[in-house]
Amino acid sequence: MIRAQFLLLDSLGIEKVHGVVGSSLGGMSSLMTGCMYPDRVRRVVSISACAQSHPASIAMRYVQRRVLMSDPNWNKGFYYNGRFPRLGMKHAREVATITYRSGPEWEERFGRQRIESNSKIEPNFCPEFEIESYLDYQGDSFCAKYDPNSLLYISKAMDLFDLGEGFDSLKEGTSRLQCPTLVIGVQSDVLFPISQQRELFQLLQEGGNQSVTYYELNSIYGHDTFLLDVTAVGAAVKGHLETNLKVNSTKRIQKK
Repeated sequence: MIRAQFLLLDSLGIEKVHGVVGSSLGGMSSLMTGCMYPDRVRRVVSISACAQSHPASIAMRYVQRRVLMSDPNWNKGFYYNGRFPRLGMKHAREVATITYRSGPEWEERFGRQRIESNSKIEPNFCPEFEIESYLDYQGDSFCAKYDPNSLLYISKAMDLFDLGEGFDSLKEGTSRLQCPTLVIGVQSDVLFPISQQRELFQLLQEGGNQSVTYYELNSIYGHDTFLLDVTAVGAAVKGHLETNLKVNSTKRIQKK
């Protein structure tokens, strides 16, 4: 994926880039970009990513893929001239949505509120709570916007990500990244827990990167914080791209 991006840059006549900024899979890509093309990348920003995929994240994505592939209409990937695997995509998105947000947000936003608070209908297996209705809506609204096979391959690419692959240790592989680097993590992230960004920051320090900065956001929005808390995330990114960095600095932003 990274090589393809740089082939595009070559075709456009772009020799160097001022900065590579990415979140989630993009955050993984930005790290790998700095490792693979150190002479062409001046700065790196990695938001809600990691140095290598961890078992819990791999497990979550595995379930999403299995849900999608269990739809008979997926047809082993040969659905383009047949029926679209809508139900598989919908349920895969519902599972993904659970990993993108956080329990504290949903407690505050939905609680145990029912769709019909005065309903006398006996409990059933249709959406009854507002959180269920929310997941149902997210699945429906997303399922036709994305190619299922693309989702599968991108998901698998995230599982396989490992800066230490081909090296004696993760630390050795990460030490390739020596340009000014900003690492941002979110305390409520379920998909990429904050421990993974702390690990990345420590690996970069131990690998000799003298210009690595770490921001930790106290947001209730989980992995989707980089999409929703534009003010906090944007300020950190802007500062990294426009100003000189403090050496090995760590900051925590207390923002709900």
